[in-house]
Amino acid sequence: MNTPAPANLKQLAALLRDGEGPTLEFKRSTGELKEGMLTLCAFLNGSGGIVLFGVRPDGQPEGQQVSDQTLRDIAQALDRFEPPVNLLVERLSVDKGREILILRVEGISDSIPFTFDGRPYERVGSTTRKMSQKTYEKLLLERGHAKRRWENLPAEGLALKDLDRKEILRTRELAIQQNRISPATSRDIGEILDRLGLRRNGVLTQAAQVLYGKQFISNYPQCLLKMGRFRGTEITGPIVDNRQERMNAFAMVREGMAFLERTMPLGARFPEGKIFREDRFPVPLGALREILLNAVMHRDYSHYGGHVAIVVFDDKIEIQSYGRLPFGVTVEQLSRPHRSELRNPFIAEAFHRTGAVEV
Repeated sequence: MNTPAPANLKQLAALLRDGEGPTLEFKRSTGELKEGMLTLCAFLNGSGGIVLFGVRPDGQPEGQQVSDQTLRDIAQALDRFEPPVNLLVERLSVDKGREILILRVEGISDSIPFTFDGRPYERVGSTTRKMSQKTYEKLLLERGHAKRRWENLPAEGLALKDLDRKEILRTRELAIQQNRISPATSRDIGEILDRLGLRRNGVLTQAAQVLYGKQFISNYPQCLLKMGRFRGTEITGPIVDNRQERMNAFAMVREGMAFLERTMPLGARFPEGKIFREDRFPVPLGALREILLNAVMHRDYSHYGGHVAIVVFDDKIEIQSYGRLPFGVTVEQLSRPHRSELRNPFIAEAFHRTGAVEV
């Protein structure tokens, strides 16, 4: 949530004009403390928000008497959140010893979902309601994913000899060129992997295998790139080119771009005043590269039947990867500014170090 807590009466008036909504709730006094805490819980599980005690439902600020007992009651109520919540209770004087109490929380935390008195809540418009069990369980899984992701689990049986040394050293060289790793970084591939967070306490992670592995068929069949070129506009059309290869993530991007350049239908034009034609791809290579990078970096690698696919038709190009959108992000939001959430931070960070992307 980007809305700051009001620091003076002028800012308070501007905030109250908006009325209650997805990130703002009015309570007449701490006589409604429990209800206010339920709404704070909902804000914590969403985009954050502010609860104002001492404001009538119509937005009229009247304040309330605030005693030491009032503050103790709030502190005790905050103890009933799980996971624990730490927030500062702000006070704003309005008239004759009466104050507005301001409780503001941020949303989108690794600790989501939060509960109050053992129950989770969510905000829908200007209403606070109990969260469904299905949504709560999904958020719990995502919380576990944040700390125990597929990419940072140990890669059983993986040793340095099983990784592509040249690819690791290429990452080092590119990272140095981009000023994203120190030129003094050792050429020892184990130490490089340590710097990238891909080896923990001497144990290689599954992200190391995805990024630099050489063998995939037995334990990592999902490291698969499917490439197809079809004549016409449907996948049922004649097959011009069809390949499937298992490879590491860096090789996947290189191979995928080479396939696109080789199989995309070319357009051509003759610039005015020149005798030679200019061939043009139907889609800028830079845009395709960014799409392919996202497909490789942000896919769900935990699904062993997953893959990345590139399909070229006469009239369109499709790039596919396996995985769902992060919780709270919809397809509609993707066409406008929205929060960015990395499914595989270590994999994305390795690409970032090479200058391939800005994370």
